[in-house]
Amino acid sequence: MTLAAIKSLTRVRPVILLTGFLGAGKTTLLKRLLTACQEEALHTDVILNDFADANLDCATIEGMAGSIEALSAGCACCEGLDFLLKLSLKTNALESDLLFVELNGTADPVPIIEAFTLLEERLQLHPRWQVCVIDTRHFGERGFYRDIEELQLQTASHLYLSHTGGGRSVEEILAEVRKVNAHAPVLSDEELVREVLALGRARRQRLLTAPAQGELELATLKKSAQHEQTHDFHSAKIVLPAQAEEQKILNWLNSLPASVLRVKMLMGVQGKPGARYLYERVGMEVSRYPQRVELGPGVENSVILIGPNLPLAELEQSAREYFGK
Repeated sequence: MTLAAIKSLTRVRPVILLTGFLGAGKTTLLKRLLTACQEEALHTDVILNDFADANLDCATIEGMAGSIEALSAGCACCEGLDFLLKLSLKTNALESDLLFVELNGTADPVPIIEAFTLLEERLQLHPRWQVCVIDTRHFGERGFYRDIEELQLQTASHLYLSHTGGGRSVEEILAEVRKVNAHAPVLSDEELVREVLALGRARRQRLLTAPAQGELELATLKKSAQHEQTHDFHSAKIVLPAQAEEQKILNWLNSLPASVLRVKMLMGVQGKPGARYLYERVGMEVSRYPQRVELGPGVENSVILIGPNLPLAELEQSAREYFGK
């Protein structure tokens, strides 16, 4: 894979990669950070990577950033890496202070960090943060895919604990986290917002020397043994009808097999006209309070399912039986 040379840039800005396993809360954290940036009049760009339809998450943060780019149906650390780099270059042409990149839940951040480092003179993204979102409800309980979670944690520059207050104590979680990453600071919600805002305010503004023309080869990027596990995951997108009874929606979500590790479902609810709701399931846990979203007609009702070796035909048949689609 190659990346064509570009003209020199006049702005150096920070890039913040949000990583974490499926359902850890990356998009929720991203919304919190974007809201804080808006309040401080900082200009942001966002690149969202998802398995099947990143446009759904893009629609939920519409208007919260100067530009929002979707990297869909591809792994940002492999076949989508070239596209990710081109999107990063595209956003560099805009007048913004921070670039946020949210990776999909099983992406290997190492090739991306290496690519950003290798192309630093061209991308002009500095400093580079990798904020790993750790789901305290499920950390260390990913079974065969625990290595992916640890892979995302190993290279993190900052750590953020989500869904605290559950069964396991924060101290117990941190003891396990420190076995994998002993140095990255653990930031609270308020601390992370404060640090990100400081990055935006203090962005460097200096003229850069134009890089030499030519191409850089990215074929030498390292990939760990755990990286191969990230390709066990697949996604399925099933188009849904306009609405259904809420109890039927919940029953279907709960009936999905354990092999479906992550579910995002956009659906209208009978008895609640004029609104659509985003339902989510992480592992076997269905969100208790679906998010009401205001989306245009361009975003169709659908469900995105992610997991290893998904039984696609069975999932589609199940959706038809429940919703008549």
